[in-house]
Amino acid sequence: MDALKRDDWLVGGVSLLLAIDLLFLPWFSFYVFSVSGTDAPDGWAGILAVLASLAVLGDLLVERLSPQTTLPNFGGSRTATRFRLSVVAAVFVAIKFVFNIHFSYFGVGFWAGVILTAVLVFVTYRLSQDRPVLNIASS
Repeated sequence: MDALKRDDWLVGGVSLLLAIDLLFLPWFSFYVFSVSGTDAPDGWAGILAVLASLAVLGDLLVERLSPQTTLPNFGGSRTATRFRLSVVAAVFVAIKFVFNIHFSYFGVGFWAGVILTAVLVFVTYRLSQDRPVLNIASS
């Protein structure tokens, strides 16, 4: 675990939280029942967002914990690949939103998912530009 830096923990944690949010938290609340981000309507978009989010986590873990393993990259580096995967997750979250716009039905999982998706894209973008996520000295 010494191979993981603070930024790695941030990317991994946010991508895992997004997958958990999509799978288990209520995205839509209809009077007496709630559904998650992977349930109907348009559950396929939620499932693809989960897969993209877990791909970000998997890519990070393979790079850090098994550096001898070579994986294909898109954009010239592993960090650019993770950024592109996070954009894919964001696109599917956006599709889920656009296909189901009705603000009175959105549950806590939806709002948390929007925030987590934005954070994941921001963090992976900063890292793909070789810039630290936060300019805080690590201890």
